[in-house]
Amino acid sequence: MPDGSRPGAAGPKADANSLDLGKIFGTPPERKEQRKRVRERREVRRRYKKSSAARFDLQHMLRTMLVSTCLIIGAVFVFLLILYLFFDDAGEGKTHWMNMVDNVAAFIIGLSAMDGLMYLNQSKQASRAEVRAIIRHNRIIQPAIDMYLARKNMLLTAPGEEVRYFQVGRPLSVRDLKDMYGPSENVSDAGGMKIEMFAVHMNGLNKALMNMVEDIDFAGNPEICDAALKFINATTYGRAALESVISYGSEGERAKRMAVVRLIKAEPDGGDIANAKPELKNVYIVKQMIEEQQAALKNYLTVVTEISASDQGQMYAYNRYE
Repeated sequence: MPDGSRPGAAGPKADANSLDLGKIFGTPPERKEQRKRVRERREVRRRYKKSSAARFDLQHMLRTMLVSTCLIIGAVFVFLLILYLFFDDAGEGKTHWMNMVDNVAAFIIGLSAMDGLMYLNQSKQASRAEVRAIIRHNRIIQPAIDMYLARKNMLLTAPGEEVRYFQVGRPLSVRDLKDMYGPSENVSDAGGMKIEMFAVHMNGLNKALMNMVEDIDFAGNPEICDAALKFINATTYGRAALESVISYGSEGERAKRMAVVRLIKAEPDGGDIANAKPELKNVYIVKQMIEEQQAALKNYLTVVTEISASDQGQMYAYNRYE
């Protein structure tokens, strides 16, 4: 009996349709995992908004409106006191109270509405300007990220293995750096050392992120500022160790270079900087720097993807990253 005619079998056509639906909507475990990621991202955004500059601006506006309302009510009571103290015929008290309530209520409503509309208008304009500035800077940062990831993954990939150029994060051990003094496989690097080419493009990305942080206030998107600063801080603390490791690749340092490489190959996967030999201390610092940079870039790309997707007409393809 043909396979497609077995009892309970759906047939080739139905199998193809099921496969297509699975690709479009994902399997139940994949959809469950996606919903979990969405909930986690929503919680992270809520936590960042609580400490954002935009939230403090709103609290300041509400405090200002409350103080203004109290001053208005206080001024009305002062004028009423003067009226009753210095004028014999002040009119009916009930009339004065009704007029006071009407005037104060009208003034408070008008003041609150005007302040609220002005705040909403200014906050929306500032938010749109901030998103446009982030996307503008990201157009400069994005190629720098691609160049950094290509050199980083080439640095960590052993010769003969396939280089996953757009892999953002990966488990890392010191032994992954055993071929860091080898020549770069990228044609544009002209045979330069892998570790040296990595440093060049790391500094380029670091400078682009610094320009972004200095130019934008991030009142509404503090999470992306936090991710950029984590990359900058990791680079700043690890740059000296990286330069020291690169110096072993210069002429006249062949003996030191070979000694470092032998120690790297002999280092266990679970080694740490506390128990490492002095010659490997800087290598461990470089490893830690790369791990922190990977985590920062993952957060940065996640937030930029969300911002770009929410901005009409500014859709970018980030699915190439792993």
